Amino acid sequence: MYLKCLVSALLLLSTTVLAQQPRVAARLLAAPDTGGAILGLELSPDPGWHTYWQNPGDAGLAPRLRWTTPPGVGIGPILWPSPQAQPEGDLLTYGYDSAHTLLNRVQIEPQVPDSALLELKARWLVCKDICIPESGEFAIRVGQIRSAQPAAQQAIRQALQALPEELGVTGVFGTAAGTLRTAITLPPSWLDQVRALHWFPAQTGLIEHAAPAVWHSHAKGLLVSNPLQADATLPERLQGVLVIEDRHGSRAIEVALQAGELPEPTAALRLANAGTEPGLTIWLALLMAFAGGLILNLMPCVFPVLTLKALSLSRAESLHVKRMESLAYAAGVVLSFLLIAAILLGLRAGGAALGWGFQLQNPAVVGALAVLMMIMGLAMLGWTQLGMRFMGWGQNLAQHAGLRGAFFTGVLAVLVASPCSAPFMGGALGYAVLQPAPLALSIFAALGLGLAAPFVTLAWIPAFARRLPRPGPWMERIKHWMALPLFATGLWLLWVLWRQTGSLALALILLSIALLALGIRQSAQGWNPPRPLARLATLLGLALIFSPLAAPSPERMARPDAELWQTWTPELVAQARQAQRMVFVDYTADWCLSCIVNERAVLASTDIQALMAEHNTLLLKADWTQYDSRITASLAEFGRNGVPLYLLYPPDGGEPEVLPQILTPQVIRNAYGRAVP
Repeated sequence: MYLKCLVSALLLLSTTVLAQQPRVAARLLAAPDTGGAILGLELSPDPGWHTYWQNPGDAGLAPRLRWTTPPGVGIGPILWPSPQAQPEGDLLTYGYDSAHTLLNRVQIEPQVPDSALLELKARWLVCKDICIPESGEFAIRVGQIRSAQPAAQQAIRQALQALPEELGVTGVFGTAAGTLRTAITLPPSWLDQVRALHWFPAQTGLIEHAAPAVWHSHAKGLLVSNPLQADATLPERLQGVLVIEDRHGSRAIEVALQAGELPEPTAALRLANAGTEPGLTIWLALLMAFAGGLILNLMPCVFPVLTLKALSLSRAESLHVKRMESLAYAAGVVLSFLLIAAILLGLRAGGAALGWGFQLQNPAVVGALAVLMMIMGLAMLGWTQLGMRFMGWGQNLAQHAGLRGAFFTGVLAVLVASPCSAPFMGGALGYAVLQPAPLALSIFAALGLGLAAPFVTLAWIPAFARRLPRPGPWMERIKHWMALPLFATGLWLLWVLWRQTGSLALALILLSIALLALGIRQSAQGWNPPRPLARLATLLGLALIFSPLAAPSPERMARPDAELWQTWTPELVAQARQAQRMVFVDYTADWCLSCIVNERAVLASTDIQALMAEHNTLLLKADWTQYDSRITASLAEFGRNGVPLYLLYPPDGGEPEVLPQILTPQVIRNAYGRAVP
């Protein structure tokens, strides 16, 4: 909702908007000062509305002041009042929600006549549920400045008191493990009774503002760590404002930093604002991850496995056995998610820009999963017994009860669910990868608990367990029907593999499926292949899965809609925005099932294509099927760690609106209605 602010951020010349009732009362103040004067633009937002600081944070637009002065008059830079943190949904912005004054020091030569005129054209953005660009034009004569009224002088004095203190506080900054680390030199007594700390860097595009800061003390002051933005460029010098809150109140201090060697932290600081994110808290992230895990159960590749495992509870003779199997299943799910999370976090810590579903960018993994789905489907039909030792766990997965089978059912559920990004998952996992390892792993564990919850509920709530049907011949028919979505998933993965590597790899993987099926089939309709032949076929099938797929084919298959969609690059986005053209970006992957559904059901529909063509929309597809560091970095810019992601850039150069992960035609129409001036 708050990204609407960005869509309208640069519509400062829109006469339609300017005709609305102003939400900010503005007036120009002046007071004489040594060697000249101080001018101030006082902005007073309506209750509930706010404007922005020089670094607006995750969204918004800083006020712009353009002065026109006569000869002999010089205007200094804006002196900004101390900012406030403004949580806006999943974002964090910096600004002001009450009256504040932007000051400029003015040098006026003595020979400048009193009749000389200074003119100001000011523009600012004011936001609440929506954002409105406003502007004003002001003028004042030098004589009015020299003879300013006492009320104006008092207002200027109060505005000077709202500026950060200039105490000569300095420090150093540097980077480590994807974070900006800032060491601020302070007297130790300042930290004796500190309750909260806030760091506002003046440079834009540097840190992830909404991510929680980590505070430590060091021998000479404070050390604060903030996650860096994916495309952050470090300056030679960095300025900002440090706000210290204690039982006596708060004080804002101007800080000047330079690049240098960072000191070692001595102790973590326990603060009222430490370890929390103003928009998305750890508790909300845990809840979102749990909800996303619940929804994963409905995926066509997970649902058959869960259904068959639930039916296997009917065979259990005691409630104790059912409950133990449910716990084993939950353990398999949660431990698998934790393993994937540990690998992901470890690779990211080593400098790799990876996101959720990264394993599906490896064709060997896609091929192995395709084989597994097809073999599982054959097992559902009774064609194979899956009896080889290396596939022994698969037998339990598909057919038998027991703790071992329940555990590996959970492992398989995670494997086949990994290509998907259900609603709620995107924000939760994007938040998770920015947290310290214990918090990040807890969010992935919550995702696993959500996936395991339905099966555990069946076993542990007696009312549900008693309603499970009795075993009978009907269960074999259910197994046969459940083979269909597994085959469909296997075919989809083969299509992904074809897109990744080309026809040769697809032919090899199909041959490997046939050889594997032959190798693991111990008996079928009275025919028993020689054991050496079975083993040879199995080994050859496995070799075909992994060996030719390690290096993807350099020639990717063209998308069927290539005439409508172009390949995303940051340069194309920049060119289109410069040409004032609307842009729609689809961050997708062939292994993302929800991406494919959105594309086929909504983006490819005739009505939506006509709407996009009507507005001369540049359609860009950021294909993340194979690893692409630029796409990964771009996803991180919007707080995402996986696909799908949909962006609509307005034609006026404003920031894009992030659309929901589940698209409908009406969602697209509404977004166009907001973007079109």
